[in-house]
Amino acid sequence: MKKNKKFINFVFSLYKPVKCLALVMVFSMMLSQIFDLIKQYIIKGIIDLPSNPNFQITDLYKVVGILMIVIILELIFYYISNITRTIHMVKKQTPYISEKLFNNLDKKGYPFFVDNFSGKISSSINEVNNEITDLNTRITTGFISLLTSMISSLIILYTIDFKIFITALILFGGIIVTRLIYFSKRYLPLVQKAQETSREYNGILNDAVLNFTSLKVYSAVEDFSKTLKIKKEDSNFYKNKASSREFTYGAIANVIYIITFAVLLLYSINLFGNNLMTLGNFIFFINAMISLKSSTTSFTWSYIHIGEIFVKLKNCYDLLYNEANSNDDNKNSIIINNGTIKFDNVSFKYTKSYVFQNFNLEVKEKQKIGIIGVSGSGKTTLVNLLFKFYSPQNGKILIDGKNINDYSTRSLYENLTYVPQETILLHSTIYENIKIAKPDASYEEIINAAKKAELHNFIESLDDKYNTIVGERGIKLSGGQRQRIALARIFLRNSKIVIFDEATSSLDNNTEFKIQQNIHKYFNNQTIICIAHRLSTLKDMDYIIVIDNGTIIDTGTPKAIIPKYDKVDFLSSESEDKNVHC
Repeated sequence: MKKNKKFINFVFSLYKPVKCLALVMVFSMMLSQIFDLIKQYIIKGIIDLPSNPNFQITDLYKVVGILMIVIILELIFYYISNITRTIHMVKKQTPYISEKLFNNLDKKGYPFFVDNFSGKISSSINEVNNEITDLNTRITTGFISLLTSMISSLIILYTIDFKIFITALILFGGIIVTRLIYFSKRYLPLVQKAQETSREYNGILNDAVLNFTSLKVYSAVEDFSKTLKIKKEDSNFYKNKASSREFTYGAIANVIYIITFAVLLLYSINLFGNNLMTLGNFIFFINAMISLKSSTTSFTWSYIHIGEIFVKLKNCYDLLYNEANSNDDNKNSIIINNGTIKFDNVSFKYTKSYVFQNFNLEVKEKQKIGIIGVSGSGKTTLVNLLFKFYSPQNGKILIDGKNINDYSTRSLYENLTYVPQETILLHSTIYENIKIAKPDASYEEIINAAKKAELHNFIESLDDKYNTIVGERGIKLSGGQRQRIALARIFLRNSKIVIFDEATSSLDNNTEFKIQQNIHKYFNNQTIICIAHRLSTLKDMDYIIVIDNGTIIDTGTPKAIIPKYDKVDFLSSESEDKNVHC
């Protein structure tokens, strides 16, 4: 119950910037339908007007004039509702939803992005936008409009004959109630299954397109297409099963309607034949019954569609707002003044086997340490733990003597800078890709950062210079150019603690040497941890530690360590499967 309440509050929160517009949209549609009811009464009066003994042609002019005014008012309010919904609400609401949901991703922990397809996450954000827009349409042109129309038709039948009114009320009320119960229990669960499999399909498809080159190189396109086919068939299975149940119910409801309508039609003919019903009432009885049939069917379908929308919104909400993978941003903010780091008896495992057991490491203020070890030895896991991508099973990680688990992840990230081995860039300009490290940076600051990363001359050689589009994931640039953009970010950010994870591995020796000089020139007040395979990268560190199977097996100055391990191939690995995450 509590979860459902949170979900309902979430849906209402999506209307925060358009509360007044939503009221205008709803009430304008209601007024439009009220004028439609008045219009029907006027038309019925026109039909019966000539039977009045005192009828004069001027009376017809007056009634027709009133009818035209009512039609104009009906159209005015109808267009006010639709213009409000399709233009003004979309203009304000959809950007707000996109911003709100994307900002919420900042609260998600690292496992959230590891466990879910990127396409699944992005499609969920788009889906919320699309479904809310559809919901606005269903509420106004469907639910409210049809509900008002049904009430209008029943009012007309009540004024014609009470027995007809009661019969129609029981018939159509029964159809609506039973249909809603039937679809809630039998139809919507299938829609939910179909939506879940469809979203899974979209995630797999997005991932396949993103990595299509790899599939093509390994001749795996045909096999992967079969996987996509199976996923699509699963989605269609649930959709088709839901549609079959709808057609079955619809057929039964239509048979009952036809029988009831035929009986009421015979009854009304008898009334008309005995002068107990006027021609206008007889015509409007037929019109009301046909209108009720159409409105009832459309109304229940509107309810079903609204139900489908809420099912889809709930699925997106469960994914995007699942508290199991959320960060701890309700905690206090950590303030880092010195940059000391301490791993205190840390034990951690991804699955069954431990990567670290009672691991200890201390990095002093402004110290520069290098970490080496074969692939799978635990180097990158240290970074994952320091950034709270994962939490240790035992022990503590302290920065400036503060347990990072006691502070919010957001505030921790504001004090750390991480340069990974593989730099992923946005499909944007070089300028914007550097600027994300410091959104309020000036143009001069970005230029200076690029110069420190030995990137400025390359950028100036491009036709569009800093406005050059790098392509999706930076595909238009070489690995070295991408890494230099990542390095420009750290010069721009200038945080207390900087972690390099093979950050210069794609650079040529000359460029790497220049950047190393700049790092040591401009980062005198930072604590630096540098993970590397090439020992030459670590020659300017204060000291180097050697890790093997989650244990520090050696430590010393670069002069002592580099000659000792100069012949060791740190790119090789004989580690067991337990360390594949590292």
